[in-house]
This record gives sequence, structure tokens and C-alpha cells, in this order.
Amino acid sequence: MVTVSICVGSSCHLKGAPEVIARFKELIAEHDLWNEVELKGVFCLERCTAGVTVQIGEDFFSGVDIGRVDSLFGAEVLRRLEADRHGTHNDDKG
Repeated sequence: MVTVSICVGSSCHLKGAPEVIARFKELIAEHDLWNEVELKGVFCLERCTAGVTVQIGEDFFSGVDIGRVDSLFGAEVLRRLEADRHGTHNDDKG
């Protein structure tokens, strides 16, 4: 299971959080991953000046806009799910 938390606080909401959430929902549906990805709205990830902040697992990604969601989904969510399936889950990216 991969948990994706998206800040929906005032600043992030104004900077596009609803659109980011909608795109994550579309990608989860397209890949039929509702049983493997938990999508959550959270009220503050304490990075208000950095734009919409998304937390995937223990990692934070700031300044996320709708144009970045697809690459973030592939690089982080799908990669983590694949690693979990093969028992090679590793939080190191290098």
C-alpha cells in the first residue's frame, strides 16, 4: 500500500490542490489501484510557501501542479508499488 497525502490547507487549496487531487484520482482509476493506493487530504504539511505539497510515503514533494502529477505518479507511486510486489522496496532513490 502506498499512501499519498495532499495538503488541502488554504495556501495549497488556492495554489491548485483540488486539481492535483483530481488528477491523482484519475491516475489511480486508470491503473485500477484503489486497493493499493490510499489518497488522503491533509490540512497542513508545513510547507505553505512552497506551493502544493504532496507526501508519498515518508517523502515530501513541494510545488506540485497538475503538470507534474503524472511524472510524480510514475516515478514515486508506481515505482513503490512495483518494488513492493517484488519484495525490493527501498526508500533510497539512488
